[in-house]
Amino acid sequence: MSSIEIVGLVSPYRGSEASPQAPVYDASFVPEIARAYEAAGYDRVLVGQNARSADSLVNASFVAAATTRLKLMVAHRPGFIAPTMAARALATLDQLSGGRAGVHIITAFSDIETRCDGDYLTKEQRYHRSAEYVGLLRRMWGSSAPFDHAGDYFRCDAAFSEVHPIAGSIPVFWAGTSELGLRYGAELADVYALGPGSVAQVGDLVARVKAQAAQHGRSPRFSMSMRLVLADSDDAAWDRATGLLRAVEEKQARLGLLGRDLGAAAQDVARKAAQAEAEDPQLWAGLTQATQGRLQVTCLVGSPDTLVDALMRYWHVGIDNFLITGFDWLPDTARIGAEIAPALRARTVSEQRQI
Repeated sequence: MSSIEIVGLVSPYRGSEASPQAPVYDASFVPEIARAYEAAGYDRVLVGQNARSADSLVNASFVAAATTRLKLMVAHRPGFIAPTMAARALATLDQLSGGRAGVHIITAFSDIETRCDGDYLTKEQRYHRSAEYVGLLRRMWGSSAPFDHAGDYFRCDAAFSEVHPIAGSIPVFWAGTSELGLRYGAELADVYALGPGSVAQVGDLVARVKAQAAQHGRSPRFSMSMRLVLADSDDAAWDRATGLLRAVEEKQARLGLLGRDLGAAAQDVARKAAQAEAEDPQLWAGLTQATQGRLQVTCLVGSPDTLVDALMRYWHVGIDNFLITGFDWLPDTARIGAEIAPALRARTVSEQRQI
């Protein structure tokens, strides 16, 4: 059985959602937090992207330069640059980093956000486009001669790359829980990335993807993201969670955001978060509910032992990669690396998986 991966998130902001000040891009923090993850023993980091964020590929190049072994999971939205160009950029990053590149395909659940960048396709159309995009990425990485392509969303003649990934390809991470998201993820993903949820919710999604992937003769790994509210004891951790909630509520009120309608997508996020919280006692979706889904933050709360026990329940239903971060970036990263990751690794080696 392959070993688990502990994954972090490279934030270009020194503060978190609970910080009183507005986030300000801090170029010096990108290599600093990357080195902190490497020192803490993390295996990989997600370099995120949204419609207003700094460019993920550029940030990823700084992460690669600042580290020696930390692998990358570069968030990338199909459709904004040609897949042939993206394939060359990712292959170049892979070569420069010594084979550490990975790409996280983000199709985006929000029509409102994609329109910020001029993308007016429907969610269904975006999934079809993403599937074609991934096919072209892999064809570029593996082709030894120029090729032509004429698809529903992309067309190119004599496409070719002079630079190829060190291992011949680059791991493709995929996210999405809609019918099309599951269908294409099962068909294409090397690693299927899931958001936070209850053990039952996550286990159900893993089982559904596994069943569909088996029809294609595939067996992807599974990743899950989760924020940790960590303290010496369970009571202290819940006290910390209460402090985070108060800080977020005060910030939202100051900005005039509380009570503002965010649409069906955000409301659905808040609804699912509340359901997950009701199913698992260590789950806390207070920040998501307090902001009506504006902040998509679901947490596990507790002492190190409690959190390891909780994370192991996800491993038993099929999770292989744990994207786990805290709120105070540097101290929480160090503590997760020292008190969570080693125990989690040891138990996944010593225990028999239930699936």
